[in-house]
Amino acid sequence: MLWPANSPDLNTIEHMWDELCCRVQQHHPPPANLGQLLQWLQQEWNGVPRAFICNLIHSMRQRCVECLAHNGGHTRY
Repeated sequence: MLWPANSPDLNTIEHMWDELCCRVQQHHPPPANLGQLLQWLQQEWNGVPRAFICNLIHSMRQRCVECLAHNGGHTRY
């Protein structure tokens, strides 16, 4: 498969970053310093459910199919 130049939809890590961001933002109050933020990021990264990660992995085939169908353009992912 040729690499579609404008297809960030294939990058599942973007969905992982979004999940991580949402999980960290649930902490109140916000982190007091960089060290606390790092600690929370590591804690939440390790706490992302395995099913969420597996879902991202298993979505790759459909992501590729849709990306090809849209000639590398925007997809629902």
